[in-house]
Amino acid sequence: MSRIRLRTPAGAFPGAFLHRAFLRAALAAALACVVPALSAAPASPAPGVDWNADVVAAQAAFEKATGAPLRPGFRVEPTLFPHYYALRNASGQSAYFRDDLRWTANVRSAGWSIDEGRRPSAAEFAQWQRSLAGSIPTGSAIPVRRETRFLAVVWSAPDCPFCRRLEQFLDDEGISVYVVPVGLSEQGFARAARAWCSEDPAAAWRAAFAVDAARPSTATRERSGCSYPRNAFVDVGFFLGRGRLATPIIVFADGSSISGWDGERGAARMREMLGRGVFFASP
Repeated sequence: MSRIRLRTPAGAFPGAFLHRAFLRAALAAALACVVPALSAAPASPAPGVDWNADVVAAQAAFEKATGAPLRPGFRVEPTLFPHYYALRNASGQSAYFRDDLRWTANVRSAGWSIDEGRRPSAAEFAQWQRSLAGSIPTGSAIPVRRETRFLAVVWSAPDCPFCRRLEQFLDDEGISVYVVPVGLSEQGFARAARAWCSEDPAAAWRAAFAVDAARPSTATRERSGCSYPRNAFVDVGFFLGRGRLATPIIVFADGSSISGWDGERGAARMREMLGRGVFFASP
């Protein structure tokens, strides 16, 4: 298991806190590379948000719900998911809320909550993720085309050993996927950024697993003026992982998902989904 340094967000957001038990549970996974928190990073522009976001109205709704104005240094930004916003501070910490404040994350408690802090049931989470499946931002992801149609969206990091095993399986099986690239470390984020900003992102992403991590790949050139949307892509993992940041996360077009990669069971599930013939639209 790979980890990055955890920063304590105590007092970061109105009513926000991280439970030690929650963190212990997150760190216990043996099949994923856990990313419990981000290192502070400069704000990065999100790819074009293709829904009618109203930041002013969203901030007003959040302030009304919490009974207090935003503290200095905090800002509200739209995420790539329609109706959902991120509340960020200068340290790189984020909370999330839907514009009707029914769904919130890291606001009333750690992870996703509904109904004044109640944790969603498994059935509610499943229904929620199915509703998100149609709005997963595939247009901002890297389309890695192999032999099949696009089976899944994969939230993945080039410095995650489980992601490396998954990539090998996808190559062996010829499975096409959309990749939302992130990192477990600053070096991993740099490799993810180089791939996303490449003139040939799919080739650069596959090369990111094949080259020495300490040496930038020169397989493809970067697009001029490209800015990697780090915050927006970490948001995607928080949504797809239901509040837990651990790579890889694999989401299918029906909203079902796999967290982590164990090879045998993951491979069986991928083949099952191929047989069902439920795919994302091609780019």
